[in-house]
Amino acid sequence: MGKRKLMRHIKLSDHTFKKGKFITPINSLPMMQEFEDEKSWTYGRMPEYLWIGLILKYYGREDGLRKSYGIISALHKLAPDLYTARLSLILKLDTDIQKQFYDYIVCIGAKEALAPLTIYLTASRTPVFAECFYCPEQSIDDRCEAIVQTMRDIMDHQSNEATDIRFVALYFNLLSGKVHLLKDQLDLLVAYPASKHTDEIMRMARPTVRSLEMMILTFENTDSEYLKGFWRCVSEMTECNIFTVEFPEEKRNISAYMEKLHEVFVYLSELFAATDPLDEKMNILLGIATYSYKRLKEIYEHNLFNSISGRSCVRVLIEDYIMMKYLVKNEASHDNIWRDYQLYGMGLYKLVLARHRESGVSEESHFDEKYIEALVNEFKGEEFIDMDTKYFDKQNIRLKAESVGEKNLFGLYYDYDSSFEHGLWGAIRESSLLKCNNPAHKYHCVPDIEDETRMKTVLPDCIMVMNKTLSFLNELYGIPEQLLGEVINFEIKPIVE
Repeated sequence: MGKRKLMRHIKLSDHTFKKGKFITPINSLPMMQEFEDEKSWTYGRMPEYLWIGLILKYYGREDGLRKSYGIISALHKLAPDLYTARLSLILKLDTDIQKQFYDYIVCIGAKEALAPLTIYLTASRTPVFAECFYCPEQSIDDRCEAIVQTMRDIMDHQSNEATDIRFVALYFNLLSGKVHLLKDQLDLLVAYPASKHTDEIMRMARPTVRSLEMMILTFENTDSEYLKGFWRCVSEMTECNIFTVEFPEEKRNISAYMEKLHEVFVYLSELFAATDPLDEKMNILLGIATYSYKRLKEIYEHNLFNSISGRSCVRVLIEDYIMMKYLVKNEASHDNIWRDYQLYGMGLYKLVLARHRESGVSEESHFDEKYIEALVNEFKGEEFIDMDTKYFDKQNIRLKAESVGEKNLFGLYYDYDSSFEHGLWGAIRESSLLKCNNPAHKYHCVPDIEDETRMKTVLPDCIMVMNKTLSFLNELYGIPEQLLGEVINFEIKPIVE
């Protein structure tokens, strides 16, 4: 595919934030909107101009443009009222005009170039076209391959090959005399076919061609049936070409880290029991940290670092860490914050319990009504527990992260991993769909039923957040320096593929 200069990445600061939505600069412009599919390049225009692409592919750029000039000039003479070189419109011309046009193409030796189109422009559908261009020596596979290879080059509307096609289509439109251009624009168009894509002038010529070609859309009507038929045919006639993304499998040995991590939690648990087992604050902080430890332990024991569950683990570790810092920061300004935190969580458990009592639940469900009821009523009768469905302390996790100085940790990791937790499309696309590399299938995706995708390991991030958690606990309770150091300073060596 022809190379083109990539656009710079749009910065977050370039967006307009309005009503909870980041709006891109281009979408902020008045009256700016994307083309509907039928007027887009890939779905709507490329299939119509594929015949030009086949000619350019068959002959090469220089000879192909020369041949194309003769062909579109002949078409204009035969059909002077035709504004665009869309194939669907050519196929609707009077059969005598079609025959004369096709005979010209055959006469100049371009029959083999357009023969692949007979894979879907068959005798039953387009008898005149099929009669003129069918080549029995080209097998079905040969014709499909020619179409797929050409489509691969021109699917990107800014590729050099696609721009060449758009130049030919634009030039045909200009022959009608309906469009008047500025002298600078005409000079660029004159220079275009005589210049190589590496020439400096093409840096201006290519964008000019692309912008002017879109003007044709104001003159033409789209043929929905032709487009549907094209895509249905080429997709059914060709096979999927699936490729997978496999990041290195996590095989690094972190048993020493997990052993030392266990020792740290044993120390903290014994410290709690020995110093003040009724300390509500310490009980809650160690409870949250232990929950994080158990989540990490599950991922470690089942080697889920490359999995969807691994991303869920990172999210939990981050949220737990942020909540710990938030509770400590706000304990002076929020009376009974430790008790309120517990009642908030139990209130949500009570809400689920109440719903199950009213609707019933199978005994095989992972929700055990009797056990949850015992937990809800453990220290306070449920009739005295309110059920608050808002965020704890009326602040979501993003605001909590900002208030404790962890905005980057939230923005760089939590939002990403939350997509997996909530089953949002980005996470589904990354983890559960494989890419088809067939342009005739519009590069669609297919379900990853056999679990061929291997995502990037979350091990370094898990350790990073867990170490932050331990460092925070160390500030509060003082973990022995040597014991803490063996965990914090654990070195994760790079993955060897």
